Amino acid sequence: MLTKLSRYLLIFITILVAAIYIPKLYWLIFGERIVAPHASYSPVIKKFILGKLVGKNYLWMDSDGKQYTREQTDLLLPLQNYRLLAAKGQMPDTLDGIPISVEEVRLNSFYLRFQPYQIGMPQIQLFPLFESNPPRLQLEMPPDFFRITGRMEFITAESNQINSEKTGLFTKRLQESGFAFPAAKIFGNPTTRKPFDEGYFVVDNAGHLYHIKMRDGKPLCIRTPVPADLGIETIFVKESNLKEFLAVIITRSSDVYLLMYDRYKLQKLPLAGYDCKSDQLRIVGNLFYRILSVVSDGRLEVTVTDRNYEVIDRYEETWPTREQRTAGLASAWLFPFTLKLQSGKSMFIGFHWKGYYWNALVLNLALVALSFFLYRKRNNSTKNTIPDRLLVALTGLYGFIALLIFPNHN
Repeated sequence: MLTKLSRYLLIFITILVAAIYIPKLYWLIFGERIVAPHASYSPVIKKFILGKLVGKNYLWMDSDGKQYTREQTDLLLPLQNYRLLAAKGQMPDTLDGIPISVEEVRLNSFYLRFQPYQIGMPQIQLFPLFESNPPRLQLEMPPDFFRITGRMEFITAESNQINSEKTGLFTKRLQESGFAFPAAKIFGNPTTRKPFDEGYFVVDNAGHLYHIKMRDGKPLCIRTPVPADLGIETIFVKESNLKEFLAVIITRSSDVYLLMYDRYKLQKLPLAGYDCKSDQLRIVGNLFYRILSVVSDGRLEVTVTDRNYEVIDRYEETWPTREQRTAGLASAWLFPFTLKLQSGKSMFIGFHWKGYYWNALVLNLALVALSFFLYRKRNNSTKNTIPDRLLVALTGLYGFIALLIFPNHN
């Protein structure tokens, strides 16, 4: 009995390993490189400019299909390529009759990208609270970290002791602001590599969003007018000298809002078809436009708006996914399922299941017949090999390989 259990344990491990590495080797040999197109919007010709990998060449073209050289593309996208054009002395002085300068273009340019793995990422519940008005005009890491449980506690990193004075000061201020302990979610940008600090946005236990920061060693705590039922999934705090918005809010229903400096107003972005759990979102800003790009498996959707977020134009393109191409269609007949240790939706190692593909049952049954033939040749008992054949019927090539490595001697 113990021998049988040990054999099936080894078979199970072999199936797991085979389901990870055989498809991986298959795609390494037969997979095609798929590069999603990149889209920008030209203030010169008022059209989308697309960068595409065609064969082995990367081509630049507009949304009507007209091709351009890389140098021509640079001139069509002066707000994006201002550093290069300025260095070459080719930066225009005006666009649409509006005088522009390199300094003004630089101030108004930003690029944000949000990946699915960033949504719901686990956090260590200890956060550094920076002095937002540093005496030497440079952000420095504080000596303590805070957490918000039954109170807002500051723990000194060197001694691991609670700073009672600071804890009492901030806890009292939160209580006066109506904060419902404990904090449900805490969002910030805990790095000194930013022009200034805007602190943290905290969702309390009642769903209200608070803005918490420290200035001159004193707490600032503001309950924002953001609705408690907005359904906040995550917040990305982005400090920028432009000071147009404080943060990007993504909700559980994949709506995206900018939290504006103007009295914490919400500016909803005109996105269609965005799923925060599977799609990449890019937000590009320049002196004239806001370009919103949603990239998913086999689809690009780009929306360009003016500075007031009114839609100017949209572009959408689709292409065959890996599974829809020849190698992908063939893999559905070879592998009933696949396992991956890594996924684009998570930064953590784990088993990520994909399948089940019923097309593979044809090969599975053929392998069952072949295993039956091999067992007959070895004079194995038909009754004792039934579990093995069922295993092959379910796991296909993986189970068949496992049985070849660990044969049934009964």
